Amino acid sequence: MTASPPPLSMGHNTGRNAFAMLACRIGADLLNFLLFLVVSRRFGPEGMGEYGYGFALAGLVYYAATLGIDEFGVREYSRLPVERRPALISNLLGSQICIAVVVTFVLLGYLLITQPRPTTLLIIISMTIYQLGAAFSATLFVPAMAQQQMLPPAFINLLGRGSAFVITGLLIWAFEWSLHAASVAFAAGGLLMLALALRSAAAFKAQLLPNFATSNVLDGTRRLWSFAAVGLLGQLLNRIGVIALSLQLGEAAAGVYATGLKLVEVACLPLVFIGVAAYPRLCLAFADPAVFRRLTRQGLIIGTALAVILALSMYLLVPPLLVPVLGERFAGSETIIATMAAIVFAQGLEIVLGRLMLAANLNVARAVRITLGTLVCVLLTVSFTPLFGIHATIAALVGSYLLVDLLYFGNLSGALRRRSYAPGLT
Repeated sequence: MTASPPPLSMGHNTGRNAFAMLACRIGADLLNFLLFLVVSRRFGPEGMGEYGYGFALAGLVYYAATLGIDEFGVREYSRLPVERRPALISNLLGSQICIAVVVTFVLLGYLLITQPRPTTLLIIISMTIYQLGAAFSATLFVPAMAQQQMLPPAFINLLGRGSAFVITGLLIWAFEWSLHAASVAFAAGGLLMLALALRSAAAFKAQLLPNFATSNVLDGTRRLWSFAAVGLLGQLLNRIGVIALSLQLGEAAAGVYATGLKLVEVACLPLVFIGVAAYPRLCLAFADPAVFRRLTRQGLIIGTALAVILALSMYLLVPPLLVPVLGERFAGSETIIATMAAIVFAQGLEIVLGRLMLAANLNVARAVRITLGTLVCVLLTVSFTPLFGIHATIAALVGSYLLVDLLYFGNLSGALRRRSYAPGLT
């Protein structure tokens, strides 16, 4: 029996990889935000509604097709004997493609029922191709990430995402293309990412022919469902408001809400980056109950304080800048955007508590709590948005996040009272 490879070193390359990935993520998010400004100024709330609706549906496809494979795959690849590593990518791709096909058919059924305009349909298709390219690229990057050669995947991700954002923005701003015509650049960006990711996996001798054996697909689904549920349902929790407003109140209301959600996403980025940076230390501390309790309390205090600061910043600073930055067509939406600062606080707490849940091996419990919160949000949004408008949509999201936060806190309190920790999942 061949011995497993030795653990990967944790030297100066770790810091360099983390910095490169962070820099590329910030660069891509900055380009994404600039495109958001271009779409807002050129097309107003209606255009943002169409853009946000397409991204919401494509985002659900991405998280359903990703399945948490990047996190799971890196762990498994690093533990396997060298001769078994190439087959892992084949196995992961088999499960992923099957799930992606199912999700695509679900999306097609939804589109047949809702009958979007041809222009909206083109945006949805372009963004779905982009998101599928990103989802499969994450799997193909597993060998490079596991071997701590993280710079090429980071730059490829930046190149694929950045080219989509930059080309779409230039076509709209400089050449005055319509939104649906310019969105084709998203499909090109996704295909570029996929092509470069295939080359990356091939460099590590990965088997790229997917394994569609029934046993492999079922086993992969069983092991990955909790990671996939958190990503998919977390996106649905955020995006159900955009979908409901588009279908029930029109694109203008959806555009204002989608604009607010984008600002919420930007406001929460510091919490996301801090969580990613602290995650390895939290995972290592999990074996020592006393240390883990101390770090958890510190994380809760710092995270809660930062969530409050970020929410107040959005409430006070964003509304006066809304019209000067996004254009006159957003006049009158200042109060709504200010109200959405409450989402920053509630979602910020979920980011902090969710990362602690993962460190405490509570990923299954987290998936169950996210499922409950999403169901509550869908019911409240669909029931009350037609009656009370966008304010009901905001209240449904905030209330659902606070419910999830409360459930998370109950799980963590139970974990912190334990004197020892088992290595298995809870």
